[in-house]
Amino acid sequence: MSDGRPPHLIDPRLLKALSHPTRILILDILREGPNSPSGIQKRMGDISLNLLGHHIKVLRDLGFVELVEEVQRRGAKEHIYRATDRRYLTAEEWKAIEEKKRPAVTATILRLVSEDVGEAFGEGEFDALPDNHLSRIPLEVDEKGWEEVTAALKGALDKVLVAEQRSKARAEKKRALLSPIRVVILQFPFRRGAK
Repeated sequence: MSDGRPPHLIDPRLLKALSHPTRILILDILREGPNSPSGIQKRMGDISLNLLGHHIKVLRDLGFVELVEEVQRRGAKEHIYRATDRRYLTAEEWKAIEEKKRPAVTATILRLVSEDVGEAFGEGEFDALPDNHLSRIPLEVDEKGWEEVTAALKGALDKVLVAEQRSKARAEKKRALLSPIRVVILQFPFRRGAK
């Protein structure tokens, strides 16, 4: 019998996993490849190993991180984890995050974007390929235009993720190496004083 509420269409586990900035950073590091809590701590720098372990446990309990190996090091076992699922927040999932938690998630993602761009630029990689993409386009749109831009960017994201899947399949077949890249898609309202 229904209690009158709509069915749960958004996985609450995803919201819990991605609504904390530290867990976003952990998943970002583990998407690059398997790593240990001490290795992750070295990358993050400003977190205790106990707190990091807590966040890894939350992610593991939620099914977003899995233990892949236990390595014996200096009389202790080092646990190696990897991310199990490459996920991002859909518009519906983003809306389901408490409004007060959104700025922390946004700040974490923007910091990661800034670090990625800074590192690539600093190492001379950003402009290494002649067909890289960088654009900044100030637009003026109505509500329908906003929706059209949103749909276009969602379509681009879907195509990017398919391209990655196909690349991985080809690389596995040919035993070839993959090149890490970053794709950043931003769309946001911008107001600079009254018009």
